Amino acid sequence: MSEKENNSSFIIPNSAFWSSVWAIVWKDLQIEKHTRQIVSVMIMFSLVTVIMFNFALEANLAAAREVATGLLWATILLAGTLGLNRSLAIERENQTMEAILMAPINRSAIYLGKVISTTVFVLILEAILVFIFIIFFNKPYWRPQVILVLFLGTIGYIAAGVLVTSMTIQTRTREVLLPVLLLPLSLPLVLPAATIVSSYMFPQLPELAEIQTPLSLVLVYDLLMLAVGFLTYHYVVES
Repeated sequence: MSEKENNSSFIIPNSAFWSSVWAIVWKDLQIEKHTRQIVSVMIMFSLVTVIMFNFALEANLAAAREVATGLLWATILLAGTLGLNRSLAIERENQTMEAILMAPINRSAIYLGKVISTTVFVLILEAILVFIFIIFFNKPYWRPQVILVLFLGTIGYIAAGVLVTSMTIQTRTREVLLPVLLLPLSLPLVLPAATIVSSYMFPQLPELAEIQTPLSLVLVYDLLMLAVGFLTYHYVVES
């Protein structure tokens, strides 16, 4: 296979493709294992946010419980933005991305590997947040439907986040530019996802027909962002 074919924006996944994806994921996991600069930052930010909010509304627990789902998604988005920024910053500081781009691997494999590894980091954060929110707000965030929606929402958010972060990482104002671009882009995902989670906070569980529309929006967003990332990541990292 020629270098031009190898660096094309999209190929049919094969064993070499998935080996490249796993290599990227393993690299990110090993870096985080030794540095602990991504998960720890997200966890500390989330803990401070939730504790401050809890104390601010301690006198009105009913109001706190009403907005708990919104706080959960807001915390995930903001902490995830910090994690994305730090993840790509580490690549830039250590010049590992330049070394990866010199390797004869498809750019879509790099994108998918970054999406998987960052998703793992955010899922670790969400597991801790769910436990905290159950204790602080006494809401049934442990329900499997809620966990599934959080998982699906995380995939779409990270799929968009990796693409946007790769676009802004070389700019001087990347810390400001990333949330400015990513948070509005995530609204079509977060709004229906938050609607679904809120509907499962009541004793009476909703029927599938009641959440079918917002769930479809979440799934379409995930597929759309992954497809856009696969097709355009080559141009993003080469620019």
